[in-house]
Amino acid sequence: MKTILHRLDKSCISALLELSGSDGFPYVLTEEAAAIYCCGKAPANEGVQTYGIFTDDRLVSVMAATFCVVFPCEDSPTGRIVHISGAYTLPAYRHRHYASDLLTMIEADALCFGADYICCDSTADGLYLRFGMEPTSEHETRMWKRISKNEVIER
Repeated sequence: MKTILHRLDKSCISALLELSGSDGFPYVLTEEAAAIYCCGKAPANEGVQTYGIFTDDRLVSVMAATFCVVFPCEDSPTGRIVHISGAYTLPAYRHRHYASDLLTMIEADALCFGADYICCDSTADGLYLRFGMEPTSEHETRMWKRISKNEVIER
């Protein structure tokens, strides 16, 4: 079984469209929307990027992240953050640590982007807690992780 971790680009639009039609995917994407998510952006640039795992040439797992600049504050002196906005793995491919692999790639790109932290709004607490993210408060689903500029992230 050949597994490849990939930053989705225009060549992946049809694969993302096929995955979005799968049972349990949050919504069916249009070709126009899939093109936005499959932009193949450079890690240092702002914008949305979808990361995927292909197993035997089939897209089986995705995670989208938005790289943006907001007003600088105490938690984010540069104003650069990465927001994870969605994740999905086909049921037959779950429990293989694919989401963790995708998070690791996003964190590496967040470091290239100069982000101060990664955040998400999710109820998949276990995954994000194992990744080192912390809830912003006990009453919210928002989680975050400060990016250590001194640590080397392996892909």
